[in-house]
Amino acid sequence: MNQAIFVPQSLFKIAGKGLLVAGFLKSGVLKVGMVAEIKKQKVNLIGIEAFNKNLEEVRETDLAVKSMAIIVPESAEKIFADSMNQEIIFREPK
Repeated sequence: MNQAIFVPQSLFKIAGKGLLVAGFLKSGVLKVGMVAEIKKQKVNLIGIEAFNKNLEEVRETDLAVKSMAIIVPESAEKIFADSMNQEIIFREPK
């Protein structure tokens, strides 16, 4: 099963889009549609952005991994706010 480790560093609400979580990819391949379980709540990855471009996936070897953001539902704001600078594991849905 594919998984990726993402470390969130800051949050921004984007009206009509969701919650933009800036951070970096520590390892793996991060793909749109992956799911993280944080404090027993599932959070769907609905987008990836880097260098003002929307991406379907990013790999740990890509230049974008140090300056990227993921988009998740706004309802996940408290979960990510409590998880700043901690590793979050995203997995492909079952």
